[in-house]
Amino acid sequence: MAAWQWDLLNTVFLLGTLAAAAVAVPLHLYFHGFHWSEWLVGLGMVFAIGTAISAGYHRLFSHRAFVASRPIRLFLLLFGAASFENSALKWSSDHRLHHRFVDDLEKDPYAIGKGFWYAHWTWVMEEKSTPLTGVSDLEKDPLVMWQHRYFFRIGAVVALLPVFIGLLTGNLIGHLVVGLLLRIVLTHHTTFLINSAAHVFGSRPYTDANSARDNWILAPFTYGEGFHNFHHMWQWDYRNGALWYQWDSTKWILNGLAWMGLISKLRRVPVTVMDRARIRMEEKRLRERLATAGPSSTPLQDRLAAA
Repeated sequence: MAAWQWDLLNTVFLLGTLAAAAVAVPLHLYFHGFHWSEWLVGLGMVFAIGTAISAGYHRLFSHRAFVASRPIRLFLLLFGAASFENSALKWSSDHRLHHRFVDDLEKDPYAIGKGFWYAHWTWVMEEKSTPLTGVSDLEKDPLVMWQHRYFFRIGAVVALLPVFIGLLTGNLIGHLVVGLLLRIVLTHHTTFLINSAAHVFGSRPYTDANSARDNWILAPFTYGEGFHNFHHMWQWDYRNGALWYQWDSTKWILNGLAWMGLISKLRRVPVTVMDRARIRMEEKRLRERLATAGPSSTPLQDRLAAA
């Protein structure tokens, strides 16, 4: 295994924005108070950019879960760039490797087996050269390649929208602190929670072949991405929260865009397939419990086998 080396730029950016936000936000609230306008703009940017990662970088570009019109693809690429999580091409390459080699300590880019914080964000701070892999389909998309070449400049322009609003409204400091600085930190860590917490906390109703968990608490903060066990079982499904009552704001937005004709060919796993997987997991857990119950469980084991 190669010796650890820090990626200085990524490390300074991630730690610097977090430290700056931890200091600037409380000071701003103390000296200037709470203003709905700056927080609405800031949280609006959090939602727009987070949704661009969930619907665009993740479900559209990484997994081809649906087909999107050019305006929708452009919007997702513009606002996805403002996440400062690399280009859609590089993000998709890393993510496809994650699915292909999930939990492999050498090949999974953010394997949870290397520790919670490694999977959360330390892997981003590691100096390593991972070539683009398995994204030849995306390399044929002119919009994706344009964003790949200029993603930082594109992201900077979009990310500065709150600052422009602050200049127009005479509240530059408030929009700078909340709409730019705090927004960057919230965008990063809501994404990172899926790589870390969603592989540690929660249930595995569909498969225990990997560490991915369904976590309903994470779902509202991650645009529906919290149902991660389902996602790792059927990564090509446009939903993460597949059941009607499961929170998945990205799914609902995609349903609306499909109704308007802006996206199409939404892929989904049949309910019967989901039911079979869930029943298999319930059967496996029941067999494991019966196996520890001793000879008295033999009749129940026979009934289970018959069922």
